[in-house]
Amino acid sequence: MNRKHTSYILALLLAAGTLLSFAAKPTAGTDADKRKAEYLFLEAANAYTEARYDDYFMLLRHAAALDPEDAFIAGALAEMKLANSASDSLTMEEAYRDLERRWLANPSDENNATVFASVAKSAGRIDDVIYVWETLDSLLPDRTDPAMNLASALVARGSSRPDTNDINRALDIYNRLQKGLKGNVQLVSRKINALAAKSDTADIVSELKTLYSDAPADIQAALFIGTVYHSLSMPDSAMRFFDRACEIDSTNGLVYLTRASFFQTRGDSAAYDREVFRALESPELEFAAKFELLSDYVIKLYADSTLRGRIDHMFEVLQDVNPGEGVLHAFYGDYKATIGDLSGAAEQYSYSIDLEPDNESAWQNLTSIYGQLEDIEKMARTAQAATHRFNDTPYFPLSAAAALSQLKRTDEALLTLDTLDMSRMDDNIKSVIYSTRGDILYSVEQADSAFADYRRAIELNPKNYMAMNNAAYYMSERGTDLATAEIYASIACASDPENITYLDTQAWVFFKKKEYTKAREVMDKVLQICGIINNSTVSEDNSETKPENEPSTEIYDHAGDIYFMTGDHAEAVDFWKEALKLDPENEAIKKKVTHRAYFFE
Repeated sequence: MNRKHTSYILALLLAAGTLLSFAAKPTAGTDADKRKAEYLFLEAANAYTEARYDDYFMLLRHAAALDPEDAFIAGALAEMKLANSASDSLTMEEAYRDLERRWLANPSDENNATVFASVAKSAGRIDDVIYVWETLDSLLPDRTDPAMNLASALVARGSSRPDTNDINRALDIYNRLQKGLKGNVQLVSRKINALAAKSDTADIVSELKTLYSDAPADIQAALFIGTVYHSLSMPDSAMRFFDRACEIDSTNGLVYLTRASFFQTRGDSAAYDREVFRALESPELEFAAKFELLSDYVIKLYADSTLRGRIDHMFEVLQDVNPGEGVLHAFYGDYKATIGDLSGAAEQYSYSIDLEPDNESAWQNLTSIYGQLEDIEKMARTAQAATHRFNDTPYFPLSAAAALSQLKRTDEALLTLDTLDMSRMDDNIKSVIYSTRGDILYSVEQADSAFADYRRAIELNPKNYMAMNNAAYYMSERGTDLATAEIYASIACASDPENITYLDTQAWVFFKKKEYTKAREVMDKVLQICGIINNSTVSEDNSETKPENEPSTEIYDHAGDIYFMTGDHAEAVDFWKEALKLDPENEAIKKKVTHRAYFFE
């Protein structure tokens, strides 16, 4: 038996209390097969209790084969067949009929009735659903559940028909129940749903007035009445009852949550904000509801910079009322990162990790934020700590190795990578590991080993374009294997034609091959993407440049070298000057600016 179905069965049996039917089952006859079937049926019950679901299914099948007339055995087996998605339509129909047979063998058994009615409802057989609850309602007239279920089923069927007979029958049932359940919000809600199916607004309003008369001090009733009036486009009446709910209990967070939703749909942003704050400040409202409210508010309005002070205050209010919620600090970190407050984001992620140290995404975000802040020491420490906690996640050792390499702790960086269990990684992750090793090895002038690792990375993942880019650039820097470097750079650029890093590498490969015209064509594209030139003219305004396309020292320096070799000496010097502004201590660039010339290495 496929175990993925057992959760369905368990939910079904627990909801309906079907296991009780084992005890309620009448004793079988004296025939040997029937006695054996009875025994197997009881053993099946034991197997189910012990979560031995395969044994349960097997025992039921044996029992049903020995006594196919036993409705209770057949019904239990039918549940298993229906839970098995591999069953064909004929088997499913037979199982459906067996559930019906089991119920009819003892129609007053609510457990088996509930199971059959639930399956019938899922199958869209509303007539059978109604028949079940009609029968049970007639047998158990003092019970509320069968009547409520019958009325709901009648409304479901009546809503799809032009006549109102089913709706009227449902209303009669609700009227009957109301005699003993005055002021019951759930019952009135169902009755109003039936009246809505008839579009009977007048009777809906009458029901609301009766509910208020029966339960004038019930806060749930007041909120319900206000919500229904709002749905009927009667905002003044809705507000009157929302105010009444506030009068009943001015500290109830649910009141402010409901009022906030009302004002939001009305477009009253000031009132919406006011009610949101009150809801967040309520000590009685569950944190989950307040967090959802805050999340909805932030997601919708985070882009409005004029609201940032208000949003910060909301976070602070909720943190004061509900301290110790790591998820709240993590979400605040997400918000801070989104609006570009990286230091604030790092602070909130740190709080989140302190409160919930197993929140892996918070560790990843904090590691990334430290990298963006160029706080490499903290990036390394965070990634290393996370590596010990989440030893199955390669992101952390890779991040730690990259940071350690920048800190010139090369041996430690390589050791971090070497401790990874490559046998547990897929080829894409292995490719990243090898390309990271290549970067680190090249930084300590182990070029041959670095290029070997780049080749492994590319073999494992032919789409590791960053590995191709880095290999191509370092090959061009050393002036070795320029043919391979050109291939790598071309493939990388084809994967992302607007990537200035890839394009700069390709231009530099052409430069090293002394193909200066090609190098100039590619570099001009880089400069245009960066907003530096337009029609070969240096731009005075780079304000529209995207952050990821901000020109680096390297791009300005390469542009100067390429322009110099294509005869544009004055523009070359201008580019070198820009490079020097970004890296004032660079002696090689100083020399070019001073002498207004390119120097071959």
